[in-house]
Amino acid sequence: MKYLMLLSLMFAFNVKADTDLTINDELTLADEAIQAPTMNIEGQYQVAEPTPAPAPAPRRVVVRKPAPKKLTASDRLKLLRERLEERNRIMVEKKMEQIRFQQEMALARQLEQSMNQQLKALDNLK
Repeated sequence: MKYLMLLSLMFAFNVKADTDLTINDELTLADEAIQAPTMNIEGQYQVAEPTPAPAPAPRRVVVRKPAPKKLTASDRLKLLRERLEERNRIMVEKKMEQIRFQQEMALARQLEQSMNQQLKALDNLK
């Protein structure tokens, strides 16, 4: 059941993906997904401390590069598909980590309950 939900979620994101995004937009989205806050084992979000801004670099003369070749439609689709697959892979990994965390928490609760029952049984014997 979870597998089907995960597949339908991936399909929904694939259908909603905008194919008119530029290369920089795709890279920005992938970077944001990779750098999103993660949860530690206690369930608290880790927030990275802001880094101080680097000193401004001295101005240099910029030499213009020739304009890049325009991509063909098939090359563009291939590039967008690769980026979309990367985003989906990252999303699936995060979802799997969330599910693993929930299962570990449930297991910890069961263990705690069984330990409490054992302690109660020992107290009743005395």
